[in-house]
Amino acid sequence: MIVKKLKNIWKQYIVRDRIIPVQVPVYEFGNIFSGKTAVVTGGSSGIGLGVSKALAKSGCKVYITGRDGQKIESISKEIGCDFLVLDVCNTKMISDVISNFPHNIDMLINSAGYHGKDEFGSVSESCWDTVIDTNVKGLYFISQAVANHMKERGVKGNILNISSASALKPGWTPYEISKHAVNSITVGMADKLINYGIVVNGIAPGPVATPMMGRNDEHEMDLTWKANPSGRMLTVGEVVNLALFMLSDMGRAMVGTTAYITGGSGTISWE
Repeated sequence: MIVKKLKNIWKQYIVRDRIIPVQVPVYEFGNIFSGKTAVVTGGSSGIGLGVSKALAKSGCKVYITGRDGQKIESISKEIGCDFLVLDVCNTKMISDVISNFPHNIDMLINSAGYHGKDEFGSVSESCWDTVIDTNVKGLYFISQAVANHMKERGVKGNILNISSASALKPGWTPYEISKHAVNSITVGMADKLINYGIVVNGIAPGPVATPMMGRNDEHEMDLTWKANPSGRMLTVGEVVNLALFMLSDMGRAMVGTTAYITGGSGTISWE
């Protein structure tokens, strides 16, 4: 009995590298997005998938996009939404798809992203091109196309860019550089579009338990992340809750804002 008590004390107060179970439900917003249509890039996994599910449950007609038609069609059936075969790096495809879109687009959520693994000193040109084309070029041109669509049809909608707390770091890699650019795009487009009633904002999460980070918070509860002051990763649900608020009428006074949700990673000095 004494040994067992000592083991419990050791686990609770001394051992630091332990599993941190965190379950954050996505807040139920009712049908506040009923009658609206959203396009979600990168909607087949991670944050984009979480936002797509939540919007669909809140009455929104959701289109997820991706290059692999078979994959996104399968996922769209699972979550009860529609899909668009779209490569965000292909500007002609973007133009064709958006100009022929059958409905008014009320919301664009830019969640498609690529991290890359090359470290400074050994960054390849192909890694640079893939990261920048996906995270910056793709986001910029689909946002421009959707913004023009909204202006032409008089839609007072929302564009929400998924950035990253990596934008707080020095530009060591293409990924950090790309997220600095995303934050700049968010402010610039917000300035150009607010007079049309189009609200542009961003969310910059810290480390999130997604496939990009080698985790999946729906199936594994080890969110431990020693590099974060909170000691853990964020769940997708925590980011989704903030996204739904910012996309709703409750968040329309936020204009050109990038909201950081980091678990403390934004407090770290990178000197």
